[in-house]
Amino acid sequence: MANTFLSASSDHYCQVLNNQTYTDNSILRNCTIPYEVDDDGDIEWSKCERFNITRYDECASDQLATIECDNGWVYDTDTYESTVVHEFDLVCDKDWLKQMSKSIVLFGKLVGALVFGQLSDRIGRKPVFFFSLIFGIVVGIITAFSPSYAFFAVGQFFLGTAASGMYLVGFVICVELVGPPRRTFAGTMITAFFAIGYMILAVIAFLLDGHWRKLQFTLSALCIPLLSYYWLIPESVRWLVQQGKYDKAEKVLEKAAKMNKVTLPENIFDEQRLELDKKVEIEEKEKKYNMFDLMKTPRIRIRSLNIFFNWFCNSMVYYGLSLNTDGLAKNAYISFFISGAVELPAYALCIVLLDRTGRRIMLTTFMILGGAALIASCPFLEDESLQWAASSLAFFGKFCIAGSYLIIYIWATELFPTPVRNAGLGVSSMSARIGGIASPYVMLLGDYIWIPLPFVIFGVLSIMAGLLALFLPETLHKELPETMEEGEQFGVKTKKNKKNANPPNEKMDASIQVDFDDIDMTVVPSESATNGDVVNPAYSTSHSDEKD
Repeated sequence: MANTFLSASSDHYCQVLNNQTYTDNSILRNCTIPYEVDDDGDIEWSKCERFNITRYDECASDQLATIECDNGWVYDTDTYESTVVHEFDLVCDKDWLKQMSKSIVLFGKLVGALVFGQLSDRIGRKPVFFFSLIFGIVVGIITAFSPSYAFFAVGQFFLGTAASGMYLVGFVICVELVGPPRRTFAGTMITAFFAIGYMILAVIAFLLDGHWRKLQFTLSALCIPLLSYYWLIPESVRWLVQQGKYDKAEKVLEKAAKMNKVTLPENIFDEQRLELDKKVEIEEKEKKYNMFDLMKTPRIRIRSLNIFFNWFCNSMVYYGLSLNTDGLAKNAYISFFISGAVELPAYALCIVLLDRTGRRIMLTTFMILGGAALIASCPFLEDESLQWAASSLAFFGKFCIAGSYLIIYIWATELFPTPVRNAGLGVSSMSARIGGIASPYVMLLGDYIWIPLPFVIFGVLSIMAGLLALFLPETLHKELPETMEEGEQFGVKTKKNKKNANPPNEKMDASIQVDFDDIDMTVVPSESATNGDVVNPAYSTSHSDEKD
């Protein structure tokens, strides 16, 4: 989220003298910069052109020829003391580069989720967490001293990869260290603290006057205290058990039992040691499924495409609103703070109503109301006197999209059949990442075509996704599909299907069900359910960021 401030834009016009400042209202600007007067009598100075004159001590009213800025620009520093845009002149024909710096972070997060996700499944959660933590600190501090925009952009990419390792793997460790009754609470609190961090970022940026180098350095330095977690946090017990490292798992549980003042049974993993061999033998004989199996049967194919589109829309709208809050209110810091604050009640509402009203009705309601609010804000975006109305509707849209993003995570995990659940979540996350990467460029359309156009696009996509969600079956209080056949027939109410359906206990030999006392399915979105990352503690994969 920091790129909202690192790459923030300010008003600007062509620089004529090297010591010129934006607030210079002398004859210098009046005679060198073209301008237009709107219907309200306000003057809008040209941002990319100046009059082609050599004298600036007197006005040349008959001088109409203009040229592009040839000596740089001067920037309004009232809000931001210094940003990447200011320092590297990412304006006019380079305006797209400031949006690229936002997209490249999300692309880095995608790559990081794939790389660190596989590593955490192979070598453990804890070493991967600390490698990504140290890597992020080092890269972040180096990026703060970037000599060029290219250097900065590369640094943002690697910061994105490190962020995936820190957040996702850290999330997995947290969720895997608590029992089933506490998983939803633990995951929800992580999501809530993400929103709190979202708000604190606005405060830090404000205290640093929006100076991008100071902000980048501070955010990196704030991660240094997390190194103390090396002595505070153990390796995931669940991962140790899955890897057959029972001695190490017992040591972790013994420490936990001592702290909680309870007694562990003796030889706690003897049964698992015997059952693990049987499980491996059977798994070797079972068919292996992948993401291509999602497209082989008609109902699963249509539902999968529907889910992918919903993730794509949710991510695009969420990041489109989150990374461009400076256009929603006069004070960019307050606007960003509110944008994070509205997520907290959205998550609270989902917790209260999601298991009562169902997934379908809540997702559809959130998406349609959010989309309608964004479209309704369009008439007010071009009128500064009605900025409050546009901001209110946009923040309500953000409230709705935050809630819908959380719901689609949970719902998608329940809809995909067990054999392709990880594959489905992996492709869903890819779809979300594509939407997030595209969102800054959609916002750029407002600068070049029509100011409300991005909100129209976001609103239409939200409504379309909400309406399409009506065609997905409800999963509340339903037995989830465990086979591809059940997935194909899930939600189809026919007597024949009910009659031929096999009871779950007949499909899986109880002797191979390793009872870790925590293999229940709890899905909580990471990073405030906004970024396309998912963590599912009940399932493990090595080909996407949905690892556990």
